[in-house]
Amino acid sequence: MSASSPELSVVMPAYNAGPYVRESLDSVLAEAGDDAEVIVVDDGSTDETPRILAGYGDRIRVVPGEHAGLSAARNRCLAHARGRWVAFHDADDVVSPGRFAVLRRVLAAHPEAQGVFGNGARLDDPSVRVVPDHLARACAGRRLTARDLFEGYPVYFQAALIARDAFRATGPYDPGLPVQPDIEYGYRLFTSCPIVFVDEVVFRYRVHDANMSSDRLGTREDIVRILERLYAENGPAAQAIGRARLEERLARHYDRIARARLARGERESARAAARKATALRPLNPRYQLLYRWQTR
Repeated sequence: MSASSPELSVVMPAYNAGPYVRESLDSVLAEAGDDAEVIVVDDGSTDETPRILAGYGDRIRVVPGEHAGLSAARNRCLAHARGRWVAFHDADDVVSPGRFAVLRRVLAAHPEAQGVFGNGARLDDPSVRVVPDHLARACAGRRLTARDLFEGYPVYFQAALIARDAFRATGPYDPGLPVQPDIEYGYRLFTSCPIVFVDEVVFRYRVHDANMSSDRLGTREDIVRILERLYAENGPAAQAIGRARLEERLARHYDRIARARLARGERESARAAARKATALRPLNPRYQLLYRWQTR
């Protein structure tokens, strides 16, 4: 690693990642190269993660701290990164061979771009891609937009290589989104900076019970917060998507939140979500029936 400013910073938030972090870090170090620094932000781990990280010596830089969640850990990663380019990596995933070479090659072909996202595949089933085929075909070789994200493009920063200046311009991750901060960040990043997509697998995604994406209700509630913010601000992202489409999507999420809360016996929060669905789409009979049943 360069003694001055490295070209690349590979940054990894880690929280109780003991079962996976060694394989993950080894895959990073095998690909990062001599012009890279590897930084791990230990987000207050209480398992063997600190001991495992200490075993890497000066091959990595460990930034310890109290547990504050993914957004805070990502922000600390960015605060310590010195490279011109920044690559996030999750402590339970694995870097694919050639990841950084592939993404650098794409950036060289798109000098206007301030970042690139690649694809990923499940570690237990490489035939399953994280970006669905229809979206990958639609996005390949061009700039990503807020509409792509709204249509379902999954923002996996462990598939990306982004200019540090682009992160600075976009701002910090939002700690108020405990499950899906990457989606909100994607809306800001894709709107403000030219970011392209390449349909090549650059990381392997590990599926396990602790994946944040497995929290379906939390994911849906975070998405509602994100879409409400877009709707209220009515900025470039909302205008690209269209306010009517935002209203329709919000109503659908509120309906499903209401049903999930009702299944848990949480009638008050279910009623509040159902009320919001009907306010957005008062003529939808599905939403009306649920709301009336809730308020009888």
